[in-house]
This record gives sequence, C-alpha cells and structure tokens, in this order.
Amino acid sequence: MLSHLRAFLRICSFTLMMTGISVAVPLTRLFFGSQMAFNVHRRGMFVIHKVLGIKLHIIGNLPKDPAMIMCNHPSYYDIFFNIGHRPAVMIVADQFKNWPLVGWLGQGLNTIWVRRHSPEAGKKIREEIVTRIRAGLSIFACPEGRTSGSHDIHPVKPGLFVEAMRNEVPVVFYSIRYHSEEIPYFHDLKAGFIPHLFKHLWNALQHPIIEVDLRVSPPRLIQDVEQGMQDFYRFNRWHLRAWLSGPVPVQTDAS
Repeated sequence: MLSHLRAFLRICSFTLMMTGISVAVPLTRLFFGSQMAFNVHRRGMFVIHKVLGIKLHIIGNLPKDPAMIMCNHPSYYDIFFNIGHRPAVMIVADQFKNWPLVGWLGQGLNTIWVRRHSPEAGKKIREEIVTRIRAGLSIFACPEGRTSGSHDIHPVKPGLFVEAMRNEVPVVFYSIRYHSEEIPYFHDLKAGFIPHLFKHLWNALQHPIIEVDLRVSPPRLIQDVEQGMQDFYRFNRWHLRAWLSGPVPVQTDAS
C-alpha cells in the first residue's frame, strides 16, 4: 500500500515539476538566451531527481566545456542526467516532439529531432550537429540509437564519432548504471507503447530509492572513428562489467 502511495505522489509531483520546467525553459531561452535556459533546466533536473527518488553518484568530472557527450542508454531515465555545466542539446526521436511536457521541454532546449528509419535522418542529424557545435553547444547523445532495456551495450553507429573527429570536438563518455534491473526499459514505440511505459514507470517509482552510478570519462579527441567506437565499448564494458549478460557489443542478426 505504501509503495503504491509513493508512486502516486511521485507521479503527481513529477507532473507539476515538469509542467513548470517545460514552461520556464522556453520562456527563459526566449528572453535570456540558451545558457540561462539550460541553467534553469539543469537545476530543475536536480529537483526532479529528488522528486523521483533518484540518488545519483557521479564518478569523475562533469564537462565544463563544449563536448560531444555519448552515453549508454538503458532507460528513459537517462535523459535526467543531461546535467553538465554547459548547454547540451539532446538528440531525440521525433515521436516525442509534440508530447506534453517532454516535447515542450525538448523544444525549449533546442533539441535535435530525428525521424527514425528515414533515409534522410543521418544527413539531417549531421547537419544539425554541426550547426549546434558551431554555436558553442554540447551534444548529448546515445550512439546506440535506442534504449537497451538492460545494461548490455548494443552496436553503436559511427556518425557521431565521424562528426566529433571532423569538427575536432572533444568527446566525453557517460556510463549509466542502475542498481536495480527494474529501471532499464525498452519498447519499439509501436502499438501499446503508452500503457506499457506507464506500467513500467508505476513499478519503478514504487522503489524507495532509485540508485544510479554515472561514470564520466575525461574529454578526448577522436582521431580514428573505429578506435573511438572501441573506446566507447571498452569504457562501458569496464564500468558495467558486473551487469553485462554477454559480450560488448551484444551480437545481433545485423552484426
């Protein structure tokens, strides 16, 4: 009974907080610029952590300068860890663009929206990344291109590494590890997504504490795309070694 009440109160508090942040961030960006808007977002994320019961352990130093931040993607909770000191633009599937709260917040943060499975998606992402980088912004992205639903690492796509090398942008790896295996989540975004996601969140929010380790790598310049991809695998393989069910990356039919 207590756990259900906890989940209910957290969902209500989260909705109120996200409503406030989703309104405040776009207005702040309009009147005071991207840096101030991101500061509002960043502080809001730390409040969201408290509301959702997230206890975050940061291992390493969050980036203070513009960088290409690449993280593993076990869960939708990962978006709450875009908390570096510089404005960082996220790359998000465009299915979420018109969602209440999440979509509004994303538009206020100048998010790069991607149409999945579109032949033009790769080109669009590259163009958008270059535009943001030249504006002095960081990029917060998941090179696996999908949530994994576990701590296993799926094959990464080379595009982000190519742009980081081409534009000489430092790369910072984030490796996210949830202490509970009930937090990672995957759905193909097709039929039944919303009720499935809500059921997952309802179960997750019953936890008294959602404990998370966020390991941050030092910044590095990519001089070889394949080596950069292997460095991403190696960094996550080491940090997640006790949670992996198989090799890194996992073997798929496509690979």
